[in-house]
Amino acid sequence: MTASTTARDRSGESRERREDQASGPRGAEPSNRCFLYQNDDAHPAHRVFADAVDADRRHFETGARPPAPGGNTERIVDRLRIAGTLPSYDTVIAEGTAPLQTGLAYKLRRPGTTLVYLAADETFYTLPERPTRHLWRGLKPLANRLLDGVIAVGRDVYRWARPYVGDVPVAYVRPPIADDKYDRLASLSPRSPADPFTVLSAGEAKPANGYDRLARAVERFAGTVEADMRLAVLGEGHDERAYADRPHVVTPGFVDLDAFADWFGRASVYVQSSRGDAFPVAALEGILSGTPTLVTEATGVRELLPARQVVPPTERGLFEGLRDVSERSPDERRATASEQRRLVADLTESNQGDRFSAALEEYA
Repeated sequence: MTASTTARDRSGESRERREDQASGPRGAEPSNRCFLYQNDDAHPAHRVFADAVDADRRHFETGARPPAPGGNTERIVDRLRIAGTLPSYDTVIAEGTAPLQTGLAYKLRRPGTTLVYLAADETFYTLPERPTRHLWRGLKPLANRLLDGVIAVGRDVYRWARPYVGDVPVAYVRPPIADDKYDRLASLSPRSPADPFTVLSAGEAKPANGYDRLARAVERFAGTVEADMRLAVLGEGHDERAYADRPHVVTPGFVDLDAFADWFGRASVYVQSSRGDAFPVAALEGILSGTPTLVTEATGVRELLPARQVVPPTERGLFEGLRDVSERSPDERRATASEQRRLVADLTESNQGDRFSAALEEYA
């Protein structure tokens, strides 16, 4: 059975999403669950979780319902203020480490609230390099006492958090692949063309994603093979980065769904080159598409893949990983990638929303 049919637990149709709380009538009673999000809105995968439990999404520093133009204020005083002004909720879910600070302050004021940390970012992984490590070390006794549970998107992200939140009950719910992308990527035939050898990656143009190292690794690798080489990085803002000017690099920008699927269909290998990443959906999309997928040791998706597809988050590690992929025949690469689709075949919005809801019920 193919990936496109194995995981369709929807009776042939997409799950109907609940109407966003922001569109409700003014003055309506709030949900008894609150999802503290960051930036302009929660991550799309996390919105699936919030909708699955009918949570009222509120910005952790402003209290606004999405969309919230302007994003974060980066002010602890705002987090404390919002903790004191939000209405009463039975359950508060904090999306990431900064919203967790708001959640902890909220529970201090309302000790009857169930507080759950959605562990889905790399902050605790990189915390030893940040000044805020001292704050979190000081908060550990408070976090350990006030947290009712953790829902982590992968085992690594909880391992990163544990030194700062202590031993608390934990459940694991991987992020879903969006329905529209799931359908298109699952319908692709596994391919891994040798010429041109196309390295594909997708994500935000931020240093944590390691695209500079990946571009250097591709340039180095290109000097060892006869085939044409290219690195395609999908997403906004990459054309403004220094690596965009390197040989073999193309930056198509934000592309529509047809172009997105087309790039995966033409890729020889998908690479998640992150210096630290909890459980990136883009890597799951690479696996689902039937494309050989390579991730770093600092990427939570490594728990799904065999050791030869996991490399150090360094230029040398990425280079050696690319060389290993290229030395296998296209037929071998396609066969392996086709078999690995089953690893993510159940990560639909419907399935993961249900799993998140069930995990939350264990705490609430």
